[in-house]
Amino acid sequence: MCATILCIGLTARGASASDILSKKTELKGILTASPTSGTRDRTLWSRASGRARHLLTSSIYFARTGYWHNGERVNPDFPSENFNNHKKVYLFFSQLASNKIVLDVGCGTGYGTAILAEHAAQTIGIDNSNNAISFAKRRYPKVDFRHMNAQQLRFPDASFDLIFSSENFEHLPDQASHLRELRRVLKTGGLCFIATPNPEAFPGNNLNPFHSKENTYEELIELFRPVFKDFVIVENSLSGKLDRGLVPRESLAVFGQVLDITYLSNTHSFFCFLR
Repeated sequence: MCATILCIGLTARGASASDILSKKTELKGILTASPTSGTRDRTLWSRASGRARHLLTSSIYFARTGYWHNGERVNPDFPSENFNNHKKVYLFFSQLASNKIVLDVGCGTGYGTAILAEHAAQTIGIDNSNNAISFAKRRYPKVDFRHMNAQQLRFPDASFDLIFSSENFEHLPDQASHLRELRRVLKTGGLCFIATPNPEAFPGNNLNPFHSKENTYEELIELFRPVFKDFVIVENSLSGKLDRGLVPRESLAVFGQVLDITYLSNTHSFFCFLR
């Protein structure tokens, strides 16, 4: 029954036959399994049941909206702790956006671009996912969203006062090329912000399969140094080290500007300011 619901949901939105078969087979495999008395087996069953619930929820949501929510791109309709942490980064950065021309790189479902647009003179959100951009355009029709490769920006030189990129850098296979593109479209005197996971905060964990490369503090410096004249890396709070980047306590000043840290949420990620 559950697999049939999943199949109907995908069919309603015109999903391909292979997608339908793959999801239906996955769900049936989960539901036909059964837990045994062992602790390990019960744990595996619990995880499988969670996966089944996710597939059902996502298929129903897909049938209603046309957007397949896989959990990697956060979504305002799934306000998890992860979503709230991502949203706080936009709220934190919005204090810098007043009357500026802003680019949001890797905008995903567009909720954060819409936040920045409330403050900025002009805001453009880009993402390499047609699915995400279509969702964003429907959800926030007054905001400018464009399908674009972050490593090949289709903008003239010196187009933006501020560039925002949160939890996108680690997805890119050619990070050096991406940084050169950011520098090219940034105006003289402009500011670029990159939030990206600190692998030191996840010792022993397997690499996120959606990530191409998570960089250490030293690796980020090596990437930034050839491209940007000045940069400051704000340590994440879980593994911040006093002998290197900024470690915010009761206040934070970047390039001489004191920032409001009400929405500062950097438990796992480096916050990088570049100019």
